[in-house]
Parts: sequence; C-alpha cells; structure tokens
Amino acid sequence: MALSRLKPDSATLTGILTAAGVFLIYQNAVPAATDVRSAMPHNQDVETARKHAAYMSAALIGVVFLVARDLNSYVISGAALVGIDLMHKHANAVHPTTGKLDTGNSGLSIAPGLENAYPMPEYADSEAS
Repeated sequence: MALSRLKPDSATLTGILTAAGVFLIYQNAVPAATDVRSAMPHNQDVETARKHAAYMSAALIGVVFLVARDLNSYVISGAALVGIDLMHKHANAVHPTTGKLDTGNSGLSIAPGLENAYPMPEYADSEAS
C-alpha cells in the first residue's frame, strides 16, 4: 500500500499484536466462553458485554489503522475480531441441556422447540393398592 508507514514484517507483527489486544479486551470484558455456554441461551447481560467488547476492539483496530496506515495489520486484527466475536455470540446461543443452537429468542425454553409442550396426563391406577 502506498500510504503504509510500516515494512511488511512490521505490518504483520502490528496486526498480530493488535489481534492480541482484541483477545485481551474480550478476556476482560466478557465471561469465559465455557461459562457463557453453561448459562441459559440469549442472556442479555452477556450480549451487552459482548457488544461493548466489540466496540472497544473496533476502536482499537481503528486507532492502530490510522497510526500505521497499513491494510495488512487491519485485515489481520479485523479477522481476529470477527472470529472472537462469532465464538462468543455462538456460545451465548447454545442451550446447555441439549448442547445445540437455540434458535428461539426466549432464554426460558427447556429445550429448543419444546416451549409449547405439555406433560402427559397421569394414568396410574389409584384404586389398585
């Protein structure tokens, strides 16, 4: 890139270090993916924390891009942001009981697709004792 202020080796290192910064932002702002995955799906507190971490990471990437003016570091750190954000978003959508993606927006479902299920009536013979 003609406007790049970095050599190719430095640009790659800058991208990797910025990606490490994105990782650290997510580590400090969002609960661990295993903790998120063990909670009920579509937790609003986790979603808010994830969005906050994404905005902070995008700001970090933007500042580094404005200072370095290098597209390589921007692509590397941007790919890290997308991957880490997708991992946390997916962990927040997985139901802990079934281990599958819960497509409903209610975090109160017992299992995906069983929100409207009713229990079977009791047919035990109460006179036979």
